[in-house]
Amino acid sequence: MSNGHGNESPANKIATAQAVLSLSFRLNSEIVAGRIKSDIFKREVSVITGSTGVIVPAFPEGTDEDLKLGSFNLVLIALSASALTTDETLDEVFGKLSSETDSSRLGIRVMVNQLRNAFAHNPWRPKWVVFQKYRKTYPITLDDGSTFTFDATLLDGHGIKPEQVGGLEFWVKLLQHCERLVSAKV
Repeated sequence: MSNGHGNESPANKIATAQAVLSLSFRLNSEIVAGRIKSDIFKREVSVITGSTGVIVPAFPEGTDEDLKLGSFNLVLIALSASALTTDETLDEVFGKLSSETDSSRLGIRVMVNQLRNAFAHNPWRPKWVVFQKYRKTYPITLDDGSTFTFDATLLDGHGIKPEQVGGLEFWVKLLQHCERLVSAKV
């Protein structure tokens, strides 16, 4: 996993996106279970920036519901970042999606690209924007034997739902698959 410093390989980029998504899942789970509570809002926080820093003021009126909503937004942003990172990395390693000729990668690339696009204009309420040429079904088989058919025929204009990408479980497996895929190519 990287942290914004040093060299970064294609596989490391996807591994970092997975780690951030995993951390967002963990934080959300801890908040939903009540192990992290709204008392974190009661203190100001100093953020070290390498300069004078930033003070995030206390937010004493913050509630457990505010915390749950915020952690859900963190999951959305981490999911968005995983799609963006994976799409960019697949482009970097295999060329643009429009020139993809490998049928085993096509469904993966279309689904990743379309999920990225869904977040592009409104990351808080992602909505599918599927161009006519991609409104098809795409069978996907991962190297662990997992399968899913990405059905982009009727998604355009609708909000995203986890089941449309095989559920979060399949998405995580797909990210792991893509990390291995780019690692083997480089």
